[in-house]
Amino acid sequence: MDRFAEVCHQVAQTNSRKRKIAFVADYLRSLDDQDLQRAVRFFSGQPLANPDARLAVGHSKLREAVLAASGWDLETLRLCFREVGDTGETIGLLLHGKTANQPLSLAEAEQLYEELDRARPAAKVSLLTTIFSRYQPCAIQYFVKVITGNLRIGLQEKMVEEAIALAHGVAHAPVRQASNRCGDLARVALAARRGELHQIEATLFHPMEFMLAKPLEEVRELEMETGGWLVEEKYDGIRAQVHLSHNRVQIFSRGMEDITASYPELTAAFRYLPESLILDGEILAWKDGRALNFTVLQQRLARKKLTDAHLSEIPVVFMAYDILYRNGELLLDHPLEQRRALLERTLCGRGAPLLVSGQERLESLEALESRFQLAREHGNEGLVLKRAASLYEPGRRTGQWVKVKRPYATLDVVITAAEQGHGRRATMLSDYTFAVRCQDQFLNVGKAYSGLTDEEIRELTKLLRASALARYGRVLLVKPEIVLEVAFDGIQKSPRHKSGFALRFPRILRWRRDKKPDQADDLERVIHLYEASLR
Repeated sequence: MDRFAEVCHQVAQTNSRKRKIAFVADYLRSLDDQDLQRAVRFFSGQPLANPDARLAVGHSKLREAVLAASGWDLETLRLCFREVGDTGETIGLLLHGKTANQPLSLAEAEQLYEELDRARPAAKVSLLTTIFSRYQPCAIQYFVKVITGNLRIGLQEKMVEEAIALAHGVAHAPVRQASNRCGDLARVALAARRGELHQIEATLFHPMEFMLAKPLEEVRELEMETGGWLVEEKYDGIRAQVHLSHNRVQIFSRGMEDITASYPELTAAFRYLPESLILDGEILAWKDGRALNFTVLQQRLARKKLTDAHLSEIPVVFMAYDILYRNGELLLDHPLEQRRALLERTLCGRGAPLLVSGQERLESLEALESRFQLAREHGNEGLVLKRAASLYEPGRRTGQWVKVKRPYATLDVVITAAEQGHGRRATMLSDYTFAVRCQDQFLNVGKAYSGLTDEEIRELTKLLRASALARYGRVLLVKPEIVLEVAFDGIQKSPRHKSGFALRFPRILRWRRDKKPDQADDLERVIHLYEASLR
């Protein structure tokens, strides 16, 4: 674990993607088979050998343990965390000069993770305190980061795949394909070393990454080459992946969470299918032959218990886009048209709640605008264009799929609170809560962190700190003085905000230096936009 921590530190210190991959590859090459698998799991933020298992260690237990091991007080811990912005790094820094500095191997770290997993909740703090008192602070820092599932060193899972390929002299594509087939990157790393990637068979019931569509900024950027594009409407639901075989059904969200229990009517419908399948699509609230606004579907999201009223008042469908696996065969490398034909043979004609998205060929760029307007008239977000003969590339935005959508609207809003960022923005206020006017006060409608340059964020940080009214942990409440223009994809009701509304997917377009707070948009405009979205 000590050497693992050193490599993580090297990776974190460079912005070069190639150097990050090279550091990891050199390290993996030096390990025996068992440590190779452990290291790959840890680089992926996975402490336990079972790829589906999750180690339940909350931040409160980590906090209690570091206080007991270090002797620091709670206020110092909170202050350090506010400044650093990362749990593992904070703990590592607080333990300098406080530990026995014993070495920690990958095998010992794995054993400790397993002990933590088996320990009763009350015993976890005692075990963590022992760990924090015994090993080197840098090793502890990354030991904790693995527990939290995020190393925060700029190392994405795709880069770990590339490092595995580089370390063992194989191409990246077979590594990626094997990972998609089995969902266990540690197993893939060992197979790459042994030249056995081709022996890894596709398995069901582990979610694979979704293929992503690249936003199309300008229609004229679209290349109308031979073969052209296939067009589907872009629905406003939740992306989902369905795995089924022998009456077993699991539905996964884009965040790889199991959401099967939330959609019993879909589970029941899929059980009638005789084949083993993985399908990609969208879950939509659906009534009278069309998709309902996302705000309707939202009433069923994240509910632990569904009532008969929810099921009857908010019916849902699965709108299938693609088929990724069928009866033992992974179809990712089949051309789009072949996958589409299989999808239609599998689902077409079954009717709700199992539907197949409409698809047609784009004849010209001139036809794109009218097709976009038709999708909007249907109540949908826009269009997804898929390049003819394209393969399914999980987790990637290669431009083989592009999405054509426009912001639902924009609003001029006022910053009311600012939160410290993470990573390289840990010392800056980069996450902004914003509000609209309502008579003589400002009511919050959302939060955004993307859209400004680092230089603008630095400048805003100085201004916001100077106008602070109060601090709550990492969040500063500030005087409502700075106006931003934000774009968003919709509006939904929200009990979290005093305004009663929240913007969906807000992003900052620009800092409106030319506007004063009394020139920001008001709550009446928000209500008007919300009501218009329901028509």
